Amino acid sequence: MTNPIVIPSAFSADRRRLLSMNVIRRRALDRLYQRRAAVDGLIRSLEDYQRMREIRVASGAPVIALEKWT
Repeated sequence: MTNPIVIPSAFSADRRRLLSMNVIRRRALDRLYQRRAAVDGLIRSLEDYQRMREIRVASGAPVIALEKWT
């Protein structure tokens, strides 16, 4: 037979500690999502930049002249 799961009472120190750990984990996860969004934005920008460079080179236009347009 397995041991029953014991849930700490609402006012116990163990319960408060578990709840504060959940808050800490949730905040850390929120920060990770924010960082992921920032990294995704940077990746998109770099991909766009690379695509524009490839278009410039393929068109044969001087890169210096086209950079003044952007």
